[in-house]
Amino acid sequence: MMRFRVEDESMLPAFHEGDYVLVRPGTPHEGDVVVLRWKGEHIIKRVYLADDGMYFVAGDNATASGRVGPVPREAIVGKVWLHAKK
Repeated sequence: MMRFRVEDESMLPAFHEGDYVLVRPGTPHEGDVVVLRWKGEHIIKRVYLADDGMYFVAGDNATASGRVGPVPREAIVGKVWLHAKK
């Protein structure tokens, strides 16, 4: 299990900047919130579609979430298991 701090507003209203999440390994499914490695950073996003080892992810807050698009399974660190609000 790993701990991460939410660093942006891309997942509002569910996750706020400064919140913490505990992440554990597992196969992500549609609707799951995941932490992934993207351009050298760890970011939190929701899985919208899973297809042949590729995952289409985006933030819940469309105005603050840049498009990440399809990512390979290897980019996903794990699924959010526990959320601690700041």
